[in-house]
Amino acid sequence: MSDLANHPILQGLDFGREIYSIEIHGNGRGEYVGIVREDDGPCRIVFRGPLVTEGGRRLIRARGTMAWPKEGREDR
Repeated sequence: MSDLANHPILQGLDFGREIYSIEIHGNGRGEYVGIVREDDGPCRIVFRGPLVTEGGRRLIRARGTMAWPKEGREDR
């Protein structure tokens, strides 16, 4: 993580242990969908967004939605 800590958007952050896994999938048309999974936990964050260019840099501008596995959820 030390090389990522030098990125401008990460300045001023302290880092703890890694607890999330992420998968990002593109559709070949500049749109992406991904899911973040918390290790050993039920929480998921599903996000989608386009690949955009801002200030000469390419980035994915995504919005996230909280999600849980359908099975085992008791508060419905």
